[in-house]
Amino acid sequence: MNRSRFISGIALVAALLTVSACMSSAKKLALERERDPQYQFDKAALCLQYNMVDESFKYIDQALALNPRFTAALNLRGLALMMKGRLPEAIQALQSCVEINAAFSEGWNNLATAYDQNGQREPAVEAWKKAYGLDQNYNAAYNLAKIDYENDRNDSALDWIKKAISKFPKSVLAFNLQGLIYDAMERYYDAIGSFQQAIKLSPTELNVQYNLATIYYKRKDYAKARELLEKILPQAKDDLRIRAEELLKSLPRL
Repeated sequence: MNRSRFISGIALVAALLTVSACMSSAKKLALERERDPQYQFDKAALCLQYNMVDESFKYIDQALALNPRFTAALNLRGLALMMKGRLPEAIQALQSCVEINAAFSEGWNNLATAYDQNGQREPAVEAWKKAYGLDQNYNAAYNLAKIDYENDRNDSALDWIKKAISKFPKSVLAFNLQGLIYDAMERYYDAIGSFQQAIKLSPTELNVQYNLATIYYKRKDYAKARELLEKILPQAKDDLRIRAEELLKSLPRL
């Protein structure tokens, strides 16, 4: 046999063996992934990120079939069920989550949210307080502040929102709510500072700019209120536009 042909034949066999080995490795890796609950969870989380809620259940169920005590998957199942409006089932999944891992603060926070959306305010508050007690959970503190604000418990609301901001100092929502609480307490100077900080964090947040304009109006600083409202109106839509137009019309003429 010609030596060059012999060498080529060996190389071809070696290449075929390499391809075969790669294919076997790929199949093995694919099989290992299918048996990995974390891999199934990651696919479910990606589905939810793109609002593919129905598709996410397939991977959540596979993750839980592989590991029924996988708390992250139970938590994700609760979130997906909330997104579908299936609140009793969401509560059940999230209760299972925190029963398995009582130190999982985000599980408690999500359970509280499910309770609240289902009209169960008392257990919601208890679950949010549990979440906050575990690791000063920002979402829990924010929601407790919001509930107190909505029920005119402004001192307690202020205490909770300060805790939320301490945990997450870059929260536009928290600074905006703090401004609303100060407004309700007629502490307008502090309200201005809170709204300004929210705007500093998110300069395009029109609702916060409107809230700041209302404080300027209440303080009779009409020039600043007008300046903000005229800035908001070209971009505002729907209800915000109506409110901004009405407030602008109520300003004294210069």
